[in-house]
Amino acid sequence: MRDLYIKNGQGFVVLFSVTSMQTFRDIQQLREQISRVKNQPRCPIVLVGNKADLAELRQVSGQDALALAEQWGCAYLETSAKTGHNVEEVFLEVVNEMTAAAAKPPSRGCCRLM
Repeated sequence: MRDLYIKNGQGFVVLFSVTSMQTFRDIQQLREQISRVKNQPRCPIVLVGNKADLAELRQVSGQDALALAEQWGCAYLETSAKTGHNVEEVFLEVVNEMTAAAAKPPSRGCCRLM
């Protein structure tokens, strides 16, 4: 079922809890699934660390999350669903990424079949 959602998706918000190292580990598998289903090494993704309001319970450092975002070639934002911090910005960022991806002309190969 998730493959169908991914196949039809144009942009993705990949979210983990900054209070859970396990969720941070789990998103790598989700990113691989997105790449496999979309058959593209890169597609519009925004990496989001949620529960930023719980600093005293943090298990995932901002540096680790930024390093992963850099590896994936995507933006990273921290949010708090509880306080609403950066929630709107996440959606603005994913829409910007989707718009930029749609504006790029499709790459042409060196050969054509006639």
